[in-house]
Amino acid sequence: MIRNHTELLNAMASKYSLNNYLEIGVQSKSQNYNKIICPNKTGVDPAVVEPGIARMTSDAYFNLIENNNPLPSFDLIFIDGDHTKEQVKRDFENSLRFLSDTGFIVIHDVLPENEAGTIVPRETKQWWGDVYKWAMTIKTYSNTRVKTFNIDNGCMLVWKECHDEWAVIDRQINWENYLEQRKFWMNVTDAVEI
Repeated sequence: MIRNHTELLNAMASKYSLNNYLEIGVQSKSQNYNKIICPNKTGVDPAVVEPGIARMTSDAYFNLIENNNPLPSFDLIFIDGDHTKEQVKRDFENSLRFLSDTGFIVIHDVLPENEAGTIVPRETKQWWGDVYKWAMTIKTYSNTRVKTFNIDNGCMLVWKECHDEWAVIDRQINWENYLEQRKFWMNVTDAVEI
């Protein structure tokens, strides 16, 4: 049984033979990064001073690799950096550009436990930020599929797949409609099957 984001990432890597891993928001290599079984790993975090971690913002990192020839391609990307809806949106859109056609993105903290822990700027010890507000718009992205696992404060799995255009959300997302509609908009499931 998969209980947390590390186990989910490793299950994906194992099942689909994923090799190239990118982690946005490392905090400490021992928490998650070192445990990932992908042979080629890259970490990005402006506050981490450890070998193998790019000490810069994710925006700066994506700008840097944009000029590489050939462009890097990642099979598995974990987004757990700045927990604001604006930054997660940028991290997701940048990640899509560098995601292999058969790759996956996992976004952490999309199912917060309470509203107090979502206030930006941070006011509580336990904090998920307002990632859920962006996560509720995921169906507006064409050519992607999504499944959200109700583990570890929500792990949203996204992959590329052609489909009809999703309906655009034209409403303000707040805590009340998040609670009412998250199962539909984020495809939330308690059963962790990959």
